[in-house]
Amino acid sequence: MDLIFKKRFFRPDEVAEILCLSRRTVYRMIKDGRLPGTRFGSGPWRIARENILALLPLSG
Repeated sequence: MDLIFKKRFFRPDEVAEILCLSRRTVYRMIKDGRLPGTRFGSGPWRIARENILALLPLSG
């Protein structure tokens, strides 16, 4: 969980590790709009920390 507070944008493989999903599932979620992703130029997908946190269950 420490990883999520070290960076602002994450690669799909990092998101998969944080959410305990496969990388393929993360790409599907980006494609169908469940996980907003950004591409900087023609580079790889990046997912903002806020979008990942929105998918995590609230603790309390």
